[in-house]
Amino acid sequence: MVEADASAPCTDPDIGNVAQARRRTRGPSLDKTAQTRQQIAEAALAEFVEVGVARCTMDRIARRAQVAKGTLYLYYPSKDELLRGVVEHALRHSAVYTALQRKKGETVRAFLRRSLLPTMDAVENSERGLLARLVLSEASHAPELARLYKELAFDAWQTYVQDLLTLAVKEGELKTRSVSRSAQLLASPFWMALVHNSLLAPDAPQKLALKPLVELLIDNLFSRSAGDNANVKSQ
Repeated sequence: MVEADASAPCTDPDIGNVAQARRRTRGPSLDKTAQTRQQIAEAALAEFVEVGVARCTMDRIARRAQVAKGTLYLYYPSKDELLRGVVEHALRHSAVYTALQRKKGETVRAFLRRSLLPTMDAVENSERGLLARLVLSEASHAPELARLYKELAFDAWQTYVQDLLTLAVKEGELKTRSVSRSAQLLASPFWMALVHNSLLAPDAPQKLALKPLVELLIDNLFSRSAGDNANVKSQ
């Protein structure tokens, strides 16, 4: 019996259904799909950091990921979709995005120290740190990268911290003239350390330590008595 040419269009619906079932049966497993997607995202991030987003080609990424160019396009049909995949991958594998629950009776101040300090201290050498350095160096050449980072990382982190500080104000633990500015202030050591250690003094024997800066800011924010927060601003 001679099989039909697999590349020819199928007009018989029953034959088409059989062919689809065979393709599903022979298709890659979910684990293999996720592994390939991760492999491509990691290769793309490394290439973007090495040569820049604008100068990087899909050919280079495919070679680095050790996949066929067609496979790369199957997962990421365009460079913009690949950029989103890279950002989402770096954030998903970041310790900063490990959800922690506030313990019963735990103050917001204590929860911030427990949740932010270990993760922010570790992030510099993580894929999220690589991503942030890439944004600093490439945002002007790749506005879509900057937009994605702001949407998926920067704004999300600011909202998370701002919600915690709003809770601290409501519970009488924190006095501040602006919750949003206080949240921005807590993010500033990360960017200061990143700029210093990656751009200004990458070869310095002594790196600027992030953890003491964050500790000092948390202590200063919460050092004042909450007092009357009637005039506190959310912006």
